[in-house]
Amino acid sequence: MTDPMVLIDAEAFPLTVRVGPELMLMQPVARDAVTGLDAAYTEAALDFTTGIQATGTTIDARWKVAPDHQHVVLQLLGRAPVRFELGVRYALDTDRERQMFIDIAADAGRVSLWIYPDKEDVARAAVALQKGDDLFGHLGVGVESDLHCRTLHRLGRSPRL
Repeated sequence: MTDPMVLIDAEAFPLTVRVGPELMLMQPVARDAVTGLDAAYTEAALDFTTGIQATGTTIDARWKVAPDHQHVVLQLLGRAPVRFELGVRYALDTDRERQMFIDIAADAGRVSLWIYPDKEDVARAAVALQKGDDLFGHLGVGVESDLHCRTLHRLGRSPRL
């Protein structure tokens, strides 16, 4: 059994990088945001650098949209090496912020999700990715290679009150 979901406010909105037909979302999430996430970062780094998967890192992700459309939550559900439940909440204070999520939902290609310990690692990973350097994978965790974003379409409709 896991502890109840820990909910944190997003340190920043996800950085988006287009790699061919794929849209990569790169999100900072602190290693200590929830018990077990640090182990996931460590395990993913070992797997990536050695090329040998030990216990592996498994984190499922899904989106939740508040009925009033004032925020979106990215739920991260850790399965291995440690179980955890973490919600990363994005406050949608402007139309531009809301539109960013609508655009993610409307993307015709595959959407992948990567998490990094902080904003600086997100920036370093994005630069490495653009240079074709695989350092971007050493810095974070590949959470989902095909993240379902249909839920975000709700932001394009009127909120439920």
